[in-house]
Amino acid sequence: MKIFITKLTKWWLCAALLCWTGLAVAQDVTGKISDENGQALPGVSVVLKGTQKGTSTDVEGIFKLNVSESNAVLVFSFVGYLSQEVAVNNRSSINLTLKEDNKALEEVVVVGYGTQQKKDLTGSIASADLVAFKESPNVSILQSLKGSLPGLTISQTNRAGDEPSINIRGTSTLNGNTAPLIIVDGIIFNGRLSDINPSDVASVDVLKDPSSKAVYGSQAANGVVLVTTKTGRSATKPSITYSGSYAISSPTVNAKLLRRDAFLEKVRDINYLKAFTPESGYTVVDPAWTFANSEFLPPNLAGFNAGNDYDWYGELTQNSLINNQNISISGGSDKTNYFMSGGYTNEKGFIKNDDYSRYTMRINLDTEVAKWLTLGANTSGSFTNFFKDAPDMNSIVGTSPLVTPKDANGNFNINPIGDFNVNPFLATENDRYEVQSRFVGNFYGIVRIPGLTGFSYRLNFGHNLKFFKNYTSSIYGAGQTGSASKNDATQYDQTLDNIFNYTKSFGKHNINATAVYGYNTSKFNRTIASGTGFSDLNLSYNSLQQAGIQKISSEAWEEALLYQMGSIAYNYNSRYLIKATVRRDGFSGFSKRNKTGIFPSIGVGWVISEEKFFKIPGIEYLKIRGSYGENGNKVGRYSSLARVSADDASKYVFGDGGLTSIGRSVSSLANENLKWERTRGINIGLDFAVLNNRIDGNIEYYSSNTKDLLWQQTLPQTSGFSNAFTNLGQINNKGIEFMLHGQPVKTKDFTWDLTVNFTRNRNKVVTILGEDNDGDGVEDDLVSSGLFIGKPIGTIYDFNTQGIYQLADEKLAGFQAGTYRLEDINGDKKITAADDREILGNTEPAYQFGIQNTVSYKQFTLRAFINSVQGGKNSYLSANYPYGYNGTSGNASNSNWFDFTDFWSPRNPDGKYPNPWIASPAFARQYVQRNFVRLQDISLSYNLSEKLSRKIRAANAKLFVSGKNLFTFTKWEGWDPETNTTLTPVDGSTVNTALGVTSINAFPVLKSYSVGLEITF
Repeated sequence: MKIFITKLTKWWLCAALLCWTGLAVAQDVTGKISDENGQALPGVSVVLKGTQKGTSTDVEGIFKLNVSESNAVLVFSFVGYLSQEVAVNNRSSINLTLKEDNKALEEVVVVGYGTQQKKDLTGSIASADLVAFKESPNVSILQSLKGSLPGLTISQTNRAGDEPSINIRGTSTLNGNTAPLIIVDGIIFNGRLSDINPSDVASVDVLKDPSSKAVYGSQAANGVVLVTTKTGRSATKPSITYSGSYAISSPTVNAKLLRRDAFLEKVRDINYLKAFTPESGYTVVDPAWTFANSEFLPPNLAGFNAGNDYDWYGELTQNSLINNQNISISGGSDKTNYFMSGGYTNEKGFIKNDDYSRYTMRINLDTEVAKWLTLGANTSGSFTNFFKDAPDMNSIVGTSPLVTPKDANGNFNINPIGDFNVNPFLATENDRYEVQSRFVGNFYGIVRIPGLTGFSYRLNFGHNLKFFKNYTSSIYGAGQTGSASKNDATQYDQTLDNIFNYTKSFGKHNINATAVYGYNTSKFNRTIASGTGFSDLNLSYNSLQQAGIQKISSEAWEEALLYQMGSIAYNYNSRYLIKATVRRDGFSGFSKRNKTGIFPSIGVGWVISEEKFFKIPGIEYLKIRGSYGENGNKVGRYSSLARVSADDASKYVFGDGGLTSIGRSVSSLANENLKWERTRGINIGLDFAVLNNRIDGNIEYYSSNTKDLLWQQTLPQTSGFSNAFTNLGQINNKGIEFMLHGQPVKTKDFTWDLTVNFTRNRNKVVTILGEDNDGDGVEDDLVSSGLFIGKPIGTIYDFNTQGIYQLADEKLAGFQAGTYRLEDINGDKKITAADDREILGNTEPAYQFGIQNTVSYKQFTLRAFINSVQGGKNSYLSANYPYGYNGTSGNASNSNWFDFTDFWSPRNPDGKYPNPWIASPAFARQYVQRNFVRLQDISLSYNLSEKLSRKIRAANAKLFVSGKNLFTFTKWEGWDPETNTTLTPVDGSTVNTALGVTSINAFPVLKSYSVGLEITF
């Protein structure tokens, strides 16, 4: 019995122990996660290591997770903080402080074929702060980069779906490619960055100096933009994020076209010699003069008599709308990470029918198949639609308020004012279908060979397939006989990279070596079918065979780039740094003897703060670095070959009564010596962190020389060709940049984060043709092309305006009241282009800066970004001249213009602009600086409280409002100073200018207000 009781007791104790153990293992673990200031961190991922079981912290930083094993390990991770693993050890409460992982020196940046800690860099690489612009209503990621990085210039956008242009460290070519190389997820990207959903982008890094760019050799002379898309995070539970915003936009400049009364006044002013009395100095109306005596065309005169006052501008414009909707899911296990997203963007432009939509989808996936093998894919699709035809702004501006779009029968007036200008409403009636579809599939495998520690091999295989479709038909086309066309094109890009990497550390020595062998090919095909003269267009562009005149054309091209690259980086104890790179590129566009180019570089760095002798209180980090290297710029395909064309001019008739045959003729000359354009340069930088890392930044100085410039050289007419591609000349770019980041205030509830960037670039033409025809010992300028030795590329060489001639002024021969008074430089009492033009300045900015402020108080965050471009003494000039109002008083009388055009007249002797309808012996324009300071982006966000978040079962949620381009401070008149275009004035020259007071293609810059929501489950 005793034995039985003893056994029973043991069984009871064992059972009790098992129950106690089971209860202990099945316990709930709770805790609070905070940052280093004790502020709660919402949205921290808490995952049971080795599983997908997990949760996330609420707004108060609290988490709760049921743990089934006493020896369980929890993994805590959050963007911008160092991940931590904590063993449970039978605890029911775990409070943890996460340390920030966003110190400037610890940042990991993409450097080309890999990543590197910022503290180990020897070159100049800038990383974008994308979070600062997350709430802005940006359709393209480029809009988030505008003004935010030193050395990077992004153009303004003013049309729906616009793709901004990019420039890095000034212009370094004349006729070569000016765009930087774009790399997306390690693969060359040929196309619009606007096709990529900004919400899918994780980081953007810009390579600016020769050493950093050298890994990409060719095409890298203009800089490299590295875009990395988002991926999942290891050991995190699935996270679903939705973000949406809605924006409304209107012009930054509230200009209007002249309405009836103002329109009639300007007609009187144009005809002041007859419409006003001479005795009054042409300021009192002559009652004998009527508008029947003007140069009104019949429709305008009839509209005047009918009392018409039609608002063409108001009827053909609208508030612009932007609708952005995005959803994504991401997560990962110990071996597999994933990110999937879908996005929709719809933008209604300021001009009716100027609409754009984009659908995007993305699946990024990688998995560790074995310890030695990782496979992954970055795949995406984008589908854009440019909808219908928008009216041409020129036709809107030129149409008089005295006429209406339709006649009494409700039919459109084809030429409302009776001249060659067509009714702008006709474009809205066109049937148009323009879509672009892009499919990207980048697949990779990473092999780590067992036994070879530190060695890896990566194979990238990228595919980029794009379809273009542009179909249109118009019942008013081809002189109202009807026109229709179909334009189909495809482009396919393929990239294959073999990347070998070896990393080894022994003691204080660290080596990282990379070798690359790969190729990139592009193929393009296009077919166009069109017709004019339709008796029936009910089937639109889907029945081209009904056209009276049918045409078909096609084109195709292909190009290939083959490259090899070797790079080795060494650092000793993170104190002495050196990196050497050499790349060899071969491009099919060059001649046989010059297809390949070799581009070497070297960079060195010295971390002075790691030296024992460096003991300066308050300076935590100080590094000096320098680099030298060479990069290339490739030519357009087939530029070195003699090309033939089969156009109408090549057709011929063989024999009497023979039929017309299609021939071919040589359209360009071959150049067997055409070679790579090369840019050699240096970069010297200083990186620092002071005051306990509260302030950090860098300063850069650079200088580069581009030689063997790709240039379309003019040929003698006797050659039968106008020009030919060749290599000549040299351009120099030099400048300074700096970026300063700091936190002036950082407390538990309140933080203020400040970033300032500054850029100053100067370029000059060093040599062009090397000719000295006038024998003065100095190379001749190429005045006809606007190139001057020792001066910037954008040098302005023109007449100097000195006001406007008044009625009583003594005038040079041929000039009249209301025309510019021009400086007679040689004093011969006449104005000629050869003797009276001079250098007035240049179009390049003197300097640019950006200021980003981020202020956070508890759950509120206010962000504001100021962008500015300045011209200094005589830079950033552009012609602000009312060109576009036709060259005769008759055309000017019948056309309209904007109310900011302050023309001279006897009643307005202080008018700022001359009368362009008055003949002048010399065409002139006034050049004005485009300096501006702009509040480019501002946003206010609020993170929902714990109570509200719990009600919707969210990990975190954020509401925000934002504004874009709300205030612009500038003395520039007319349209926005950043609205660029290229005008071809009546004298035939070409002038790069901002729009200002001109009417040509006057699409305004828009300011926007938006509201949005972001929520994560």
